[in-house]
Amino acid sequence: MSIFEWFFERNNPSPTGWVEAHHYKLYWPRIWIILTGLIAFTAVLFFIYYIPFNKFRSFEIGRACVGVFLVIAYLIAAYYIYIKPDYNNMGFLGFIDNPFRYTDNINRFMMFFQLFLLPGKVIAIPIVNMFSLLFAANRSAN
Repeated sequence: MSIFEWFFERNNPSPTGWVEAHHYKLYWPRIWIILTGLIAFTAVLFFIYYIPFNKFRSFEIGRACVGVFLVIAYLIAAYYIYIKPDYNNMGFLGFIDNPFRYTDNINRFMMFFQLFLLPGKVIAIPIVNMFSLLFAANRSAN
């Protein structure tokens, strides 16, 4: 934080975004939930198989387990964490730093973290909804 940011925004900071932690349910037709869930689940299984098992010259189970754990942790974080930056307070033109505000730095970081989690959301949300739909159908059949 520069001295200008501390001096000009010390007593009255501009608004920043917020972080929510919840899950997201799709309200699509069942066939689309199943199809997108199968495609996303196949992509995750292919990624988990291809990276640890075929890219290392010497396969080690420890590295493979760490890779699988990191992928699953990323998908869980992407599924539960929703970041909403305040787009009105992003600096000049949305990407140039405002030297008199530190809150635009916070909002810009939140936007980049939101973009980092976006691929995980695209994969995790259909998978979770597919399994919840299949478990609900299994419970109603019994």
